[in-house]
Amino acid sequence: MIDPLKIIQARKYGEVRYAVISDVSGKMNQVLKKFGLEPDADALIEHDRNSASLILRALLWKDMAYDDECMPITQAEYFAEQVLLQFSEPASRYFSNGNWANKESWNPLTESTFDGGIIISSPTGQYFCIWFQDED
Repeated sequence: MIDPLKIIQARKYGEVRYAVISDVSGKMNQVLKKFGLEPDADALIEHDRNSASLILRALLWKDMAYDDECMPITQAEYFAEQVLLQFSEPASRYFSNGNWANKESWNPLTESTFDGGIIISSPTGQYFCIWFQDED
């Protein structure tokens, strides 16, 4: 089991949000609000597991504002895989507000200059969120 404090301490720039909730409503706006994010499900893009892993690795590895390394890429890869192993199931769905692995356009869900992360939705109504916020 991955210790969230290890991730938060290793990513030395910005803020990290790490949370798990249960919500059987199936309403993503409600889920986003519970995570403290803007309740705008239209801002989310669904990704496959591989893409989610690459996005998470990119967000752990470098900050979004200056592209400064937060941790070695091998550590970022390890944390990304451990998070996905711990919180996903075969039928899980993966969402983000853009594709940070390719630095493509993104849709803000906080008041920070930059924000991005991964939300994992399991078929049992459990949701996991790891979200990063950086300032310019």
